[in-house]
Amino acid sequence: MRQVSVVKSLVVILAAVRICLYMRCFSACIGTYRVSKKIVTAVFTVLWIFESFLISISYAGRGITLLELFFLLTEIPFLSAVSFCCQGRAARRLLMAVILPTVYWIGKWSVVSVLFAAVTDSRQYFIATSISTGLFLVFGMILEKAGKSRQERERELLEQEVRIYENQFAIIRQSQHYIRALKHDMKHHIKMLADMVSGGENEAALKYLASMGAFMENSEEYVATGNEKIDSILNYMISKAKDAGIDVSWKIQIPERLGIPVFDIHVILSNLFENAMNAMSEVAEPSFRIIMRYDRGILCISTQNNCSGKERISGTSEEHGFGLKNIRRVAEKYHGSLTAAVRDGDFEADVLLFLDDADNE
Repeated sequence: MRQVSVVKSLVVILAAVRICLYMRCFSACIGTYRVSKKIVTAVFTVLWIFESFLISISYAGRGITLLELFFLLTEIPFLSAVSFCCQGRAARRLLMAVILPTVYWIGKWSVVSVLFAAVTDSRQYFIATSISTGLFLVFGMILEKAGKSRQERERELLEQEVRIYENQFAIIRQSQHYIRALKHDMKHHIKMLADMVSGGENEAALKYLASMGAFMENSEEYVATGNEKIDSILNYMISKAKDAGIDVSWKIQIPERLGIPVFDIHVILSNLFENAMNAMSEVAEPSFRIIMRYDRGILCISTQNNCSGKERISGTSEEHGFGLKNIRRVAEKYHGSLTAAVRDGDFEADVLLFLDDADNE
């Protein structure tokens, strides 16, 4: 009798452990709670007290008893109630409310069927409960690791968006600075031309206009494909590289409209450029080359830059590695690929995208 009481106490403790694992699994699979965690804990505590009471007045003896089945049927409504305290889609929350207890109880009686033909004493019942709880702990750890990986990917994407918007603001500031400088100088140019014309110096005025035209053409607009958004990104990259003393060359052959959102193309270009700039930071004579070609729905982006020789494809830094992962993620979105290699002291990257003809910019 005393042995049965001890086993019942241990099973009650294991029930508390299982319920705590439920909470961890919910957090890992669905995310943060919408309401105070104290409310969630209170609901789980009520579930534990209810199960402890049932365990204290009864005990499983042979096979899957009505009590065990009742445990399963009561846990699902409790977990469904908890699911509405969590964030995320209702269907996903309800699905987890059904899956978690089902996985545990199926696992428990699978252990029973493997170790014992039927549970005939308290020791066997405790062994089966302990093993199934341990297996559920492993299951929860796997879910938690998967949840952390998802959160890490979301963090990477958020950081990527922040960097892209920072680059966009830099492009806008650069354009605004150029416009302000042009407006500031234009009034002086107009006064100079007016003085020349009024003084009869028509030939000098024409030469002055020609020099103004040459200056306008040399306005750091290196790329002019007609695709204004991509041109802005490329011109900003090239200008930044030239300011850093990097020898830059480019060959851009793309139409005015591409079937890809500008955000996705910015992810690729900005990461390729940032990786190249980091790799060239220790190079005496840095050089960077970019080629973009579009032909019948296929967009090819290739970059080449010299490096110190320490570069690895996986990246010498966490940031470098994230950059390549983000590029590969976008490439796979368009059924394409990313290939990268270090050859003869040069880091080469090639991105291939299969685009629709429709414009998505």
